Amino acid sequence: MQNNALRLVILFFLGLIGKGTSVFAQNITKSPYSIIGVGDMVYSGNASSYSMGQTNQAIRNPFAVNMLNPASYSSLLTTNIEAGATMSFGTFKGAANTNNVNNAWISYLNFALPLSTKRGIGVSFGAAPFSSVGYNIVSNVKIPQDTFSIDALNNFVGRGGLSKFYMGYGMRLHRTVSLGVNGNYIFGQTTNTTQLLIPSQYLMFNTNEDKSQFMHGWLMDFGVQIHDTFSRIVDNDVRVYEWVIGGTLTPETNLKAEQSYLLRSLPVGSTSGIKDTVYSQTSEQGTVTAPMAFRGGLSFSRKDMYTIAADIKGTQWSNFRSFGGSDSLKNSFGASLGASIVPNYKSKNYFSRLEYRVGARYEKSSLVARGVSVDVMAVTAGIGLPMTRSNSKVNVGVEFQKRGTTDMGLVQENYFRVYIGISFADYWFHRYRYD
Repeated sequence: MQNNALRLVILFFLGLIGKGTSVFAQNITKSPYSIIGVGDMVYSGNASSYSMGQTNQAIRNPFAVNMLNPASYSSLLTTNIEAGATMSFGTFKGAANTNNVNNAWISYLNFALPLSTKRGIGVSFGAAPFSSVGYNIVSNVKIPQDTFSIDALNNFVGRGGLSKFYMGYGMRLHRTVSLGVNGNYIFGQTTNTTQLLIPSQYLMFNTNEDKSQFMHGWLMDFGVQIHDTFSRIVDNDVRVYEWVIGGTLTPETNLKAEQSYLLRSLPVGSTSGIKDTVYSQTSEQGTVTAPMAFRGGLSFSRKDMYTIAADIKGTQWSNFRSFGGSDSLKNSFGASLGASIVPNYKSKNYFSRLEYRVGARYEKSSLVARGVSVDVMAVTAGIGLPMTRSNSKVNVGVEFQKRGTTDMGLVQENYFRVYIGISFADYWFHRYRYD
């Protein structure tokens, strides 16, 4: 059993490598809304929490990694290796047309192990995408002349994004209180290009503006979970229940940044090449302010049978700054609900031992375009497939997401996403009294 599970994990990793993708350089988004701030924020929780509406703050699973609340590491009983990937199928609907966009990326690579199950001490580390920029927007513009105006085009292109590598520590201070901390090293580069394209019959030079930013620095997550268990005897059956209240705080932090800017003219009628360099500035030093964020949640579960969870979260995006400038972002707020159930984990029937999950979430977005808030609504579902009788699982989830609206000439994004994750849990690095 152990060899088969390990072989499956290795094949999964090799499959990801064979696709030529990397957690540190991926084409995750193609959204026009990623032009704002540091791009679209990417959820870095595992596939099981995603299937439960992204609820995670009050989840304590001894056989999986909940890196979004480091206090959960105190519950670890086994060594855990996790990897996940996402496939996204989207439709962008505007006032006049509809476009399809599809992409895929590695969602997370996590490793965790207990240092002491008796004292409730665990550690974890891993990597995941943090944000992503990917857009290509064309708009009409008129260039005024003395007696007429020229119909030209503005082409906005963005690419890149930020990744994170985290290291975390969690411990149980008391039977009912656990604390934890994650150190997240954020790094990556975004590039934004703006072109003014003038019809060649006017014999005017096009222009090209490139702005690149490289950012790096540490973000800290401080987590807490208050938890307790109690039991009831029903028909000679001992039922164990657990409740958890959890929360995480990420203080506002200034990331170090380096910015380069290049403005050049292009040959007549051309979108590439160089006619003249108008202005160039390299290696300008500055900071990007990552705003404060908080997350909180609660859960109630019957051990090995069901879990009900709810989360709230908020981020002070109004405090975001990039080299002293803001992108007119608003504070965001979100809420999510999730539930899971295992019909009978002791059953010989494999389907009775599956874990079925559902969830829903809503987010009041930080983006406001033309006076309209670009909000997110989603419903999720998933299933956890146990590997024989072990604590390892293959997790599969789906999401239907709506983002934005077609009002005021905006774009409504509709996504169908598939999440696949492998959670391998086993008792490694244990010293046995008898061999």
